[in-house]
Amino acid sequence: MSTPGAGRDGGNGVGNSSGSGSSSSSSSERGNGLLGLRNRQGPAAQAFSVKRMEPSAQAQLGALGLTGFIVVTVIATGIDAGVFPEGLGHSVLPLVGFFIGGLAQLLAGLFQAQRGDTWHATVFGGFGLFWMAKACLLQWVLPATDPALRGDVSGLFTLPWVFVVFVLWVGSFRIHLVLLSTFTCVLVVFVGMTVSGFTGSQTWLRITGWSGLLAALGATYLLAGQIMASTWGRQVLPMGRFLAPEEHPET
Repeated sequence: MSTPGAGRDGGNGVGNSSGSGSSSSSSSERGNGLLGLRNRQGPAAQAFSVKRMEPSAQAQLGALGLTGFIVVTVIATGIDAGVFPEGLGHSVLPLVGFFIGGLAQLLAGLFQAQRGDTWHATVFGGFGLFWMAKACLLQWVLPATDPALRGDVSGLFTLPWVFVVFVLWVGSFRIHLVLLSTFTCVLVVFVGMTVSGFTGSQTWLRITGWSGLLAALGATYLLAGQIMASTWGRQVLPMGRFLAPEEHPET
């Protein structure tokens, strides 16, 4: 990738008798070209900035949000699926949920809001707040609640999120197929958490767990796609046919 205007400036600088004006014009064009590159948000511009070690390059926090989502989802739904012992939920999940699933995703959501990306800002910001609240629920509220009411409390906590996630799932039809598949699993997770909370159904608990692990797998693919695109300077992993206009923010 060459800096815009570099070849023209070099040619003009050799044969032009007004060296001062030519030098000033050349510096201006090169400065504008680099400034324009730094202001771009795409992965190719990020990769170029990494190679140039430019301190003004701005990283994307979507990968951080995906990291938080993957870590907390693997632990939480792995317990629901029976992969991990249920007792770990009370010792590990509150801490992981608040800081990694909660704080990391909230920071990513605030960054996406600054970029004007409403969908991802709502996803990361909403899920971040969800896990912060759920960590407090697991740590302090449920232990002090009557055991006969704990399932209803958990079901009521997740019920409104089913409607929120459904709206976000509809929005994912306008991005790409990998994200749509991942968010379909997320929708099943929230439906399963609500039903299993109110009914105590072990079948729905297992459906929740395995759907969550599939969602974490899809999020891992999305994370790999973002990291490789930012370091290779181009899209490496296919995300499926894009259903949105080209200028729509990608995952």
